[in-house]
Amino acid sequence: MLHFWQTNSIDANFPNSPRKIKKQFDYEAEGVSIQDPKQNYKISFYYMIIDNAVNAIQERFNQMQEYCALFGFLYDIFNLKDKNEADILMQCKKFESALTHNSYKDIDGEDLCWELQSVSRRLLKVMGPSEVLLFILRHDLQNSVPNIYVALRILLTLPVSVASGERSFSRLKLIKTYLRSTMTEERLVGLATISIEQELAYNLDLCELISLFAQEKARKVAF
Repeated sequence: MLHFWQTNSIDANFPNSPRKIKKQFDYEAEGVSIQDPKQNYKISFYYMIIDNAVNAIQERFNQMQEYCALFGFLYDIFNLKDKNEADILMQCKKFESALTHNSYKDIDGEDLCWELQSVSRRLLKVMGPSEVLLFILRHDLQNSVPNIYVALRILLTLPVSVASGERSFSRLKLIKTYLRSTMTEERLVGLATISIEQELAYNLDLCELISLFAQEKARKVAF
């Protein structure tokens, strides 16, 4: 951390400006703030960042464990032919329940179990989910094993649908600052579109746009 300050010409000395916290009620004791500026920096900034990082990592590990418990058996379809049919059926039923909403479901657990055993016997080597999906497409088996086809497509597109990483690079954080906190939705959408399509925006002729805008909004009537 000291090296970072030195390379960026930042003074590593903290200013010492102790202050007292005002009492809200008469029966309260005098509040004393942290006198050491370095200790105050650790508590109010450094420890906060560490806690947020630990919580974020823990949350992602928990999500990964849930993901592996639900989709893990689809990563090793080749070796399913050597496993107990009851265990495969139980995993397929669990997978069916996770993809069921009200009376609608994407797959049938029993049919998926049968299809997995059938496909595992046709595979010549260990294949990942993408390779198995290509194998199904190459041999035109989509209609023969529809549940595996749907399950593998959900598995392979699942990382694309997770936007937690994209939020860290959101354009909205760059556009809607505290100076623009009261803008309307229409203006916000317009600024977001300009920011996303900035390559096209740079090539626009602003003088021509201003002239067209003035003509459309002019209130004077020519006699």
